[in-house]
Amino acid sequence: MEEVVLCFPAKLKYLQLATSLCRELCANVHQPSAILDLGEDVELCISEACTNAIKHGGRETATAEIAIRFRLYPDKVVIRIADHGQGFDLESIPVPDLNTHPERGYGLYIIQSKMDRVRYVREETENYLEMIKFFK
Repeated sequence: MEEVVLCFPAKLKYLQLATSLCRELCANVHQPSAILDLGEDVELCISEACTNAIKHGGRETATAEIAIRFRLYPDKVVIRIADHGQGFDLESIPVPDLNTHPERGYGLYIIQSKMDRVRYVREETENYLEMIKFFK
């Protein structure tokens, strides 16, 4: 298992840093069949999850940080995005009404659609969204 951790200020201007790191890590996976899924699905999910963490988890203080932990295993990638915000209940987030095309609210829906496993944990000192994508 290899692990890479990135911590950055909870500001949207650093979002590209997170997605670029994800793209680089996925490009170095030595399973050619996995690269397409990782390059597209995981990067999109990183973008959505970090945006949510920045907008909702980082708004309490000017010094708020987001931490992303990538764990690469032979058969999967496990990504944990942590913040220190108020948190939420993953099960209470509704599926967006795809017939009315709302402007917002697709992030968790996309993440749950693209990743193989998703869970959200609220702890005393931090909250984290954990996403797992298995290599095909």
